[in-house]
Amino acid sequence: MKRWQAATIFFICTVLACIGVWLFEHNNEQREKQRAAAQRQLIYESTLHSYNATLANGTARGLVEDYLRKRGVEFNKICCLDQSKSDAEITKIGYELGPWYCDGYEVYIGFQFSGPLGSEDPNDALKKISIVSLPDNCL
Repeated sequence: MKRWQAATIFFICTVLACIGVWLFEHNNEQREKQRAAAQRQLIYESTLHSYNATLANGTARGLVEDYLRKRGVEFNKICCLDQSKSDAEITKIGYELGPWYCDGYEVYIGFQFSGPLGSEDPNDALKKISIVSLPDNCL
């Protein structure tokens, strides 16, 4: 075998080995990201379950807000979760990376109430508690 043939074969084998190592590492990295995302989702579901166990549907808005304040949970008012025409309260529980056109998604627990849009009546009844993802800084 000529020297240039041996060098070419060595070069090709080295490139193929490097590609194989990169693919192996990349695959492990992807699996780790998926495992971490599944772990975060379990935490979100656990938080949702905790709120659902404590705050039953029909609980007055004032009691829900007092419950959150007593536990030091920050919350904000927001309009119209799930295409409904009623106000809601949200509290941030996490952040997920987004696609190239978004920085990511803020993950919240949303407390939806039965009162009309713009109502801040403390007697509005809790209608639904859910996990809500809202885009953050998208194009």
